[in-house]
Amino acid sequence: MNKMALYQISEHVYWMPPAEPDRPSLCAVVGANDTLMLDAGASDAHARSFLNGLTEKGIAPPTYVALTHWHWDHVFGTAEIGAPVVAQGLTAGKLADLAKRDWSDAGLERHIALGEQTARGAENIKAELPAPRSVRIAQPGIIFHDSLELRLGSVTCQIAHVGGDHAADSSVMFILPDRVLFLGDCLYEAVDTPKRHYTARHLLRCSTGCHSLAPVMWKGTSRR
Repeated sequence: MNKMALYQISEHVYWMPPAEPDRPSLCAVVGANDTLMLDAGASDAHARSFLNGLTEKGIAPPTYVALTHWHWDHVFGTAEIGAPVVAQGLTAGKLADLAKRDWSDAGLERHIALGEQTARGAENIKAELPAPRSVRIAQPGIIFHDSLELRLGSVTCQIAHVGGDHAADSSVMFILPDRVLFLGDCLYEAVDTPKRHYTARHLLRCSTGCHSLAPVMWKGTSRR
């Protein structure tokens, strides 16, 4: 499997697999009227690879990009996409903070010392974006809190905030009528702590929220 290729996994959904150093899955939901991108990628280059894949398949550029959560590898490509960003309220707050950070090597070391960045994450950022690096983070134009439904023409995307150990702002996207659920990292362990972990309270809450959308086959699941 070519990890930089775009694959059609259902009638309306196209998927790019995860790749090194820390590139998560990306998806496009293609309707008669609009194209919705799910997560923005780890860099301008990652986002551009996805956009080029859409062009090669004759698919219109994204009308919107919806974020599953705030972590760098899911949001650094927002500005390159150039479409309105859809984000949960907690995600919006985090994006405003990320836009103020110093992403130089020295800045990353300071954020590690302050507990705002993991050492592993910093190494992945350096691998994805060699110094000197420029990071552009677009701010959301559409903010929701509990849920949001986007009708794209012949296909609908239901977005729900579910939280979880990995990120309190985690949201999932359910695509109708394809019965595809894009999970982001909502069922992934906590990583921004001294000890990586799952908790029954957060994991079960997130799992219940995912199942409440519909009985589905979980395709297009991304990873950190």
